[in-house]
Amino acid sequence: PTAGSGRAVVATDPVTGEVRWKHTEDEGPRGQNAPRTGAGRGVAYWSSADGSDQRIIYVTPGYRMIALNAKTGEPVASFGQNGVVDLKLENDQEPDLVTAEIGLNATPLVAGDVVVVGAAHRPGGSPRTMNNPRGYVRGYDAKTGKRLWIFHTVPKPGEFGYDTWENESASKNGNTGAWAQFSADLELGLVYVPVEMPPGDYYGGTRPGNTLFDESLVALDPKTGTRKWHFQTTHHGIWDYDLPCAPILFDLTVNGRRVR
Repeated sequence: PTAGSGRAVVATDPVTGEVRWKHTEDEGPRGQNAPRTGAGRGVAYWSSADGSDQRIIYVTPGYRMIALNAKTGEPVASFGQNGVVDLKLENDQEPDLVTAEIGLNATPLVAGDVVVVGAAHRPGGSPRTMNNPRGYVRGYDAKTGKRLWIFHTVPKPGEFGYDTWENESASKNGNTGAWAQFSADLELGLVYVPVEMPPGDYYGGTRPGNTLFDESLVALDPKTGTRKWHFQTTHHGIWDYDLPCAPILFDLTVNGRRVR
């Protein structure tokens, strides 16, 4: 299956190429106002352990996560509300459901029975406002669509990293989303999240400090969203050095010892 033009999912026979089903969504003004209206980067797949339940999961331009029966293309009624999870809700903030500049142009990450979703915004070189919605990362139950956890890429008061936003600037800056693809190692129990910077990309006067977790690789527990570790590639970035792709996992030999 592919997500064509960001608004359709098409399933074809792998042998003949015959179209088996097609799913489209008309999101009206919400979709038209989306910050990311391109073709997207594909769809995700989840299956129950016995293979009896197979689903295609993708995110629309209007920032809605949809679960389809992989065999028929019909929405899975038991997932969210009749197959749909509104990603602008349960986001620890209240973005406008139609006009808010938050969405996603990547594939949700299926990590076991958890679907992990990031966020994307309009390019931040010349932002209309610094206080856009924040691009938090969330984990959802792949069977029910229930939100399991949320990770605040811009920490809230009392959370680790909040004091790296000096002058309480964490409350005045948005974006800091995770718009690229994620990676996971289920044996280690880690999801690797590449995080972008806050606006503006080339001016940091409104956000003094190192401002975690922007331009960082963050490793989260996929079941709880707990941060296990992070590495900030650029402190207080002003060059738009976002981490733009899925982290690549490999094994390395160091002094004769295998390191994951």
